[in-house]
Amino acid sequence: MHVYRLPVSRHYAGSFPDLLRCWLCFLLLAAWKVTQLHIKRRYNIVHVHNIPDFLVFSALFPRITGAKIILDVQDVTPELLSIKVKGARKRALLKQLATWQERLSTGFVDHIVTVGWPFERLLLQRGVPCDKMTIILNSAYPPLFPIERRPPLPTEDVHREGRPFILMYHGTIVERYGLDIAIRAVALAVPHIPHLRLDITGASAPAYIDFLRELTEELGIGEHVVFHEPIPLEELTDFIVHGDVGIVPYRNDPFADLLLPTKAYELAWLHRPIIASGTSAMRSMFRPESVAFCDPTRPESFADAIIDLYRHPEKRASMVVRASEDYEPYRWELMAKRYEQLLAALSKR
Repeated sequence: MHVYRLPVSRHYAGSFPDLLRCWLCFLLLAAWKVTQLHIKRRYNIVHVHNIPDFLVFSALFPRITGAKIILDVQDVTPELLSIKVKGARKRALLKQLATWQERLSTGFVDHIVTVGWPFERLLLQRGVPCDKMTIILNSAYPPLFPIERRPPLPTEDVHREGRPFILMYHGTIVERYGLDIAIRAVALAVPHIPHLRLDITGASAPAYIDFLRELTEELGIGEHVVFHEPIPLEELTDFIVHGDVGIVPYRNDPFADLLLPTKAYELAWLHRPIIASGTSAMRSMFRPESVAFCDPTRPESFADAIIDLYRHPEKRASMVVRASEDYEPYRWELMAKRYEQLLAALSKR
């Protein structure tokens, strides 16, 4: 694999006009680079990741000269952008424009890869043909998450002896992923679990992480919430297996409802019980017996699930077995094979 870096600064925390300028700048630089490389190498396939979808037009020259183009829909742009602006009229206008560029982009490409059934359903509703799409989930990568690192199943309650009962969250720390919900749930559960602790790691929006720190102090649970610096990928398994339960407290909004979080696959693969918001996407992947689903609008729902799993280690054990079964058809090796078959079909090899 060769990586060609382009001189573009990313402005994810800035205003939408700043973000749009960043996207357009990258589109132009990427189009120039891809054209240069294609002249030298004559690619069979150009695979473009959104967001935004219109980055597919960076592959215009390869498309004209016979290459096949894949658009990888990691996020549905209209739903994502609609939660980034305030005001109903602005939100409606931005969603309409995002839907229009999505339609142009999906029409331009030869095939679309997406990461789950909720995204596929939306694209079908917006006119993308079924035979033009392939679902390839973002599975847990075995070399980073070796199966031999799975902890033994919980068989008895050892936490009453004073060892901390550890909740963990790993991943991006922004408002839509609901860490404030998890922190409020911890505050409600601490009277029932004196040794409860929530460990958090990941890249964060500075303003939101400051808010979370202030919230823990305001709730009087500073010693029960630990903010870790972002850790390298090769150390992520250590973080996951050190805890007792993983928590995925996504907010109740049109975008988060569609997300299939990779962290849930990693937790299921490494036999860690999962407490999660009962979103449409999560329920499409896991059975109710596999994950403790909660109401994302009520921290009390998460607190009840934390207390229940703390008191019943046998339930935690049965959940991890079932979640692992649910994940089995979507393992990395199977998704990789599906991707290889797609590339072979598009390149006629």
